[in-house]
Amino acid sequence: MRRTGQSTHTGVFITGTDTAVGKTLVSAVLALQMKQQGYTVGVMKPIETGVSKARLAQSDGARLQGIVESDEALGAISPFRFELPLTPLAAAQAEGRQIDPAVIYKVYRLLSDRYECLVMEGVGGVHVPLAPKFAVIDLVAHLKLPAVVVGRSRLGGINHALLTVEALQRRKIPIVALVLNQTEPVRSKIDRLQERTTVEILRKKAGVPVIGPLPYRSELSRQFRRSATRLAHSAAIKKLAKVVRRAMK
Repeated sequence: MRRTGQSTHTGVFITGTDTAVGKTLVSAVLALQMKQQGYTVGVMKPIETGVSKARLAQSDGARLQGIVESDEALGAISPFRFELPLTPLAAAQAEGRQIDPAVIYKVYRLLSDRYECLVMEGVGGVHVPLAPKFAVIDLVAHLKLPAVVVGRSRLGGINHALLTVEALQRRKIPIVALVLNQTEPVRSKIDRLQERTTVEILRKKAGVPVIGPLPYRSELSRQFRRSATRLAHSAAIKKLAKVVRRAMK
């Protein structure tokens, strides 16, 4: 049952400034934190590439399914899966298939009717093509979900983050927060200086709440569930859940 006063925004779309920036981690820990706060939570990773049958259990969709202990079929959580680790358009073409946005819309509507909060993870960045004339940002705009942007906290993170924020704002897509993630260990003084100045500049220029940086976790690929469960209790993720709740009102 939905909470009184909930808007048509039944969740949030997690996008990234690039690939491998931590979208699945942020999606998982946010979903888990919302569930621990008493919400019914659904998850989706509608499009995923680089998924072999032998490693299906390690896919992003399967990890999201497991973290919230979802009863939904993996085919609903992740309706479009491709084996080659290519951009979605190229991966689909290589298999002689097409990504049909109408299928994603239909599954989203079905799942959003069942949950108070639906966490949907995108693929790559906002301009990644899903079809010849359809990109990730078009999917977000059609679903009318507010976005969480995940980006790197180190050198290079500023430009990618600001370009992503600008692209979303140009399409009038609400941005809940920019979450910065440590995608590699911070070991030296230069590493720490790069991160500190990146975070400081983005807090001044992004124009949206900046959360993090989330700590680097070397064990993430081997122990995803344990690592994500620990991070879900952090102050940064509780803050993210708070701004997501506010966006859903």
